[in-house]
Amino acid sequence: MAIDRDSSCRRCRVYCDWVVDPVACLGCSRLYAYDAKDGRRYVGCVEGVHRAEVELAALESCLADGRAFGAIRAARVPLAICSARVEAAYPQRLPEIGCVNPEFREPPEGGTFTISVRASASPDDA
Repeated sequence: MAIDRDSSCRRCRVYCDWVVDPVACLGCSRLYAYDAKDGRRYVGCVEGVHRAEVELAALESCLADGRAFGAIRAARVPLAICSARVEAAYPQRLPEIGCVNPEFREPPEGGTFTISVRASASPDDA
């Protein structure tokens, strides 16, 4: 299976992926819909953020009841308007030092961070 480096991280044993909440896609202008031969309507993402096509009635039912549908694995980096998060498949395997790829955990809209190390003199050096 090919790993999409934009939506998956395999730098340690945790195996993190970007996931999208499809219920939040209902208000998105990038949503497309089509009617199947059996009369059901399916929706998907025009931008290809996720490849799944979900039955519209199921999403609307979850929205009306305040229930979660379940996360869908992102096929590419989510857009800034997407309701997305990084989900770890095996969080108990996270190294002691934490995430080894902090750039992957940055929000899809971007942003920067700085890591700095300050060396201070120990009491023995004085």
